[in-house]
Amino acid sequence: MPYKVLYIDDEKIERSQAFADGLSSLSLVEIEVITPTSFEDLVSELIEKQSQFEALILDLKLDGNQKGDRVAKYTAPSLASGVRSRCHGDSGFIKEFPIFLISSSENLKKYYNSDTSSHDLFDYTFNKTKISQKGQEYEKLINSIIITYSTIQENKINFKKILGEPNEIDIEEKLFSSRFLNGEGTSASEISQFIFNEVILKSGVLINEQILAARLGINYSVSKDWNQLLEILNVYKYNGVFKESHDRWWAYEILNWWNSYFPDISIIRLNAEDRVKLIKEKFNLNELTVAQKIEKTTSTKFWTICAAYKKPLDPKDGFLVDGTYIHTWQDKKYVSLQAILERESTKLGLRIHTSEKERLEDIKQAYL
Repeated sequence: MPYKVLYIDDEKIERSQAFADGLSSLSLVEIEVITPTSFEDLVSELIEKQSQFEALILDLKLDGNQKGDRVAKYTAPSLASGVRSRCHGDSGFIKEFPIFLISSSENLKKYYNSDTSSHDLFDYTFNKTKISQKGQEYEKLINSIIITYSTIQENKINFKKILGEPNEIDIEEKLFSSRFLNGEGTSASEISQFIFNEVILKSGVLINEQILAARLGINYSVSKDWNQLLEILNVYKYNGVFKESHDRWWAYEILNWWNSYFPDISIIRLNAEDRVKLIKEKFNLNELTVAQKIEKTTSTKFWTICAAYKKPLDPKDGFLVDGTYIHTWQDKKYVSLQAILERESTKLGLRIHTSEKERLEDIKQAYL
């Protein structure tokens, strides 16, 4: 059965319904569109029908329509704050649920992006202009976050179960502060957002398919045997919250897998060609293609990807990106010289760490 979602928008119902349809084409969720009314009346309506939905989607500018019986004089952050504050109350919402923001690029830039104080009220922000291209991706994420909330509330502080950790590994104390581990005043939304932003989206304990392929030296986009190799590695795939929307692998388990088959050969010391050769011979996967280095790099001892190009990169060939990690267990991000020279990194807002600027200027001289 699809999860029920309420979408609150003050636009014409036909337009709002088109966005709702774009976010539910896979039938993972079923979206009902309603128009906003006065703040207290709307919150009361939501509390009354809370058993009928598992998530909310809020348009940013709920105060755009000032005609008719149902009008609002507030915006999505105010409503989200009011809803969050009424969770677990005696006369409020019995349980927490995800709240998503939806708006146009123009309104996000004008009214929301700079107001960072309200960002943690929402589990994710959908851009209306991108729904036609990314609607199914957004829908999978809505579905995944709804499941995540349920899993967190069911398992409380059992992070081993929430993360689907392998039995022989205890990593939760590395990831979570004592406040999280003890459940001291933490909410499902706070835990969900921390796991999503710091564990799922940032490489470190978990790695995505691009980094997995880079560490194995493989160009996965053209390798016919890539899926067969993924089947072999399936036992090391992450099986915790957000698995429905994001494929991830346990980084240390991939290393353990390599060491179990090639105990005397350190993977990080091998170039891409040698890594692929060993994998081909061991598993009879002859249709694996070696990943090639980015222009103006020298090494194929790949361990990460260029943050701009998303292609394999040896960190020694890269330049450290500023502000890329907070926790010691998170990997640093690097960008290639080619991406800097072609200004691809600048377009993406990637700034080089100050410690790298002198080295960068020295190396740039050889190409100018």
